[in-house]
Amino acid sequence: MASKQSAKKPAAPVKAKPEKAAPKAQAKPLPKAQIAAKPAQKTAATAAPVKAAEKAPVKAPVKAAKASTKAAIALPQVMGIVKSPTPLQALSAAPTIKSASPVMPVAPPLGEAAAPDAEKIIIGKAAAGGALTLSVQTSQGNAANGNTQPANILVLVSAQGAPVVDLTKDHFTLMEHFEVPGQMAPFSNNISSFRNAGTGAYLLQTKPITGAPWRSGHHLAQLLVSDDEDRQGQVAFKLIIR
Repeated sequence: MASKQSAKKPAAPVKAKPEKAAPKAQAKPLPKAQIAAKPAQKTAATAAPVKAAEKAPVKAPVKAAKASTKAAIALPQVMGIVKSPTPLQALSAAPTIKSASPVMPVAPPLGEAAAPDAEKIIIGKAAAGGALTLSVQTSQGNAANGNTQPANILVLVSAQGAPVVDLTKDHFTLMEHFEVPGQMAPFSNNISSFRNAGTGAYLLQTKPITGAPWRSGHHLAQLLVSDDEDRQGQVAFKLIIR
């Protein structure tokens, strides 16, 4: 056995592989265009025209613009042109016009009578457009049961407190309502007598139509008044016949 082991061949040594050296960096040559494009150093003689060319065209227009602006501002002052005010200044400067206060009529002092013309206006004609106010009083007068004598009716006419004095018989209308027992005919639309007192008082007389006699009782009637100015008024009244 020993001779077999010694007879074995020794193992061959392992050769180390030599390491490859890193490749040396080779500097790349510059292109010819870059080498030829290097600018030459500027001399003082060449730099001066460039600066002058850069600054000259900029300053000249600015100064010219300033000069024209000053001339434009000074021109209105020289020519005496006055600027027109703004709309707000014109409105504030406009003078305000005060409306005249209405003239109020002056009443006459106490103890003095009004002028005749004023009395005609106040008493003669009431204000237009208002309603008429009526007040009525009646009396039997000469009328009695069984006769045909007229009864009396006193009418006061006013408008807005002023008496109405220019009415005629045609402005009055009488209408009797309800029937009195035994009365044969009413006194409707039968004004037998009419008189204007001139103070707003009107004196009327009436009696039954067709010559019929009176019958005793309470005769209820309506009086209507309208004038030429389309003012109207009415009142109810009672005429007592005994």
